Amino acid sequence: MSKATAAFRDAELTRAFDQVSEAEPMSVENWSYLMPPANMAMKRQLRRQIRPFVENALRKGPLGLAADFRQMKRKNDLSLMNEFVAQEPNGKNRYSDVGCLDHNRVVLSTGPCSYIHANYVSTPNNPKRFICTQGPLPTTCSEFWHMIVQDEVEVIIMLCDFVEQGTDKCYAYYPTKKGKPLTFPGNISVSCKGRDKFIFPFETKIKIKITSLEVSIEGQSPLSVSHYQWMDWPDKGVPEADLAPLYLLHQFRSIRTPIVVHCSAGIGRTGSMVLLENAMEVLEKGETLYEMDRYLTALRTQRSKSVQTEQQYLYVHQVILNLLRAAGWLPRSLEPYLEMFLQQYLRLIK
Repeated sequence: MSKATAAFRDAELTRAFDQVSEAEPMSVENWSYLMPPANMAMKRQLRRQIRPFVENALRKGPLGLAADFRQMKRKNDLSLMNEFVAQEPNGKNRYSDVGCLDHNRVVLSTGPCSYIHANYVSTPNNPKRFICTQGPLPTTCSEFWHMIVQDEVEVIIMLCDFVEQGTDKCYAYYPTKKGKPLTFPGNISVSCKGRDKFIFPFETKIKIKITSLEVSIEGQSPLSVSHYQWMDWPDKGVPEADLAPLYLLHQFRSIRTPIVVHCSAGIGRTGSMVLLENAMEVLEKGETLYEMDRYLTALRTQRSKSVQTEQQYLYVHQVILNLLRAAGWLPRSLEPYLEMFLQQYLRLIK
């Protein structure tokens, strides 16, 4: 982009946010999570709320945002991961280069071992909104289910398949057929009570399976858990950037116990979903949505190396822009720049 074109774009961005017109509402989708602005005062308020994020995204574009991502620290600080290091010889870590921070790790009070590769992660509305964890191994299924019962988890979101491109990504830790429970050491039994498809109120290619589970551990009351498996999110890649992840997350907004989210390592696809929820809760609270790098930096202090690839980081931006567009929060005059962002995004994720 030439300097003259960039200067024109910057002036157009400033004009779009400073000049609020009654005659420019965009069509609102059937479901957008956010309410469309009802009047001029609300429109001005919403523009102020989203301006830092939108201006940063459209000024830098996907190429600039990808460059920002490459500059962000993604190394393990093993001095903050003593238990992860200690457990490495015991087969409790799926990947030796994906650490687990000590300060907020889930410590199990029951079961064969107090360690599990899992961290509590906060969002604006809840200091323990998520537990981000690795996909269970054959040697960690007991710990996984002890964690579920200990934290009274109601929802598990699985963002991977058991095998992807011929590589094991997650052990089959839950049953998918009625009448065929799985048992694990420590008198743990997990039963399937039913399976169904997750239904979206809009067209999407995303496929999610819901499994109703009952977890029984000797000496404790049975726990009902809803398991959501996103069937087709590619490893280190991204799905179509529609509103599917936001609609899925929206279903769990009233849940107060931690939501367990995992993929294989529990940082890439998992981190992307958590970053999206952070943005949604910021918007929900009426707070200013800033540049996404500050939220990712904060997330990585809770779940090390969260968001693995440039594509995933850009995906988060594209989904949020699509949401703001669908809700009618963005000026119509930004349409050419939103389209330019989208086309560059599509080229970069290939």
